Amino acid sequence: MKPQLPPAAIKRAATTRPLRRLIAAVHFRQALAALGGLLLGLTVFIGLQRLVTPRYNWVTPLDELIPFVPVSWCVYVLFFPFVLLAAACASTAGFRALRNATGMAFAVALLCFWLFPEGLPRPDIDALEPGFLQQRLSRMWQLDLARNGFPSLHVAVTCLACLACRALWERPCKGLTAATGLLICLSTLTLKQHTLVDVLGGLFLALVCALATQRQGNAARVSA
Repeated sequence: MKPQLPPAAIKRAATTRPLRRLIAAVHFRQALAALGGLLLGLTVFIGLQRLVTPRYNWVTPLDELIPFVPVSWCVYVLFFPFVLLAAACASTAGFRALRNATGMAFAVALLCFWLFPEGLPRPDIDALEPGFLQQRLSRMWQLDLARNGFPSLHVAVTCLACLACRALWERPCKGLTAATGLLICLSTLTLKQHTLVDVLGGLFLALVCALATQRQGNAARVSA
């Protein structure tokens, strides 16, 4: 007769089992590949910003009602570890879909940046108390100029990362993953990095690219 574990041990094992599966599913090479892609994409993005002249302003009355929340910078920059974690935890097929969809979204976004260069009015951070947040925002806006906002790649890639990391959608992590992705998208508005039009464009771009890569995957499986 097998010895029975106490209820506390059974509960602890049930809680840690999803975490163990998540750790076992981590692909560090995929995370490194995603890091290289992010750095390359960021370099191209920043370079293109210096080649275009803004001609459009898509700030709506609703945008003006959204307050500027400097502390949301802390959420905004979670984009980078979030995407890397999604890449690391995605299956091989999921990472391939993420890579293809993100590449497609980036190409479409670059075309939009070139054809519809948008200017983004930003708040005056000199009114902020000197300190960590003012320094971080000042540094970020020195690199990331107030242009090339439509569609929001920040939002598009965040949504694609959420779709790719199936390994994170265990019950203990499901709500946290969804909430983190949502907060990152909302932070683009409260940090005045994007307008509502930009965010909607990013959501639509993510949807189209996800569907396109899904069809590619289905076609490849059928032909095989």
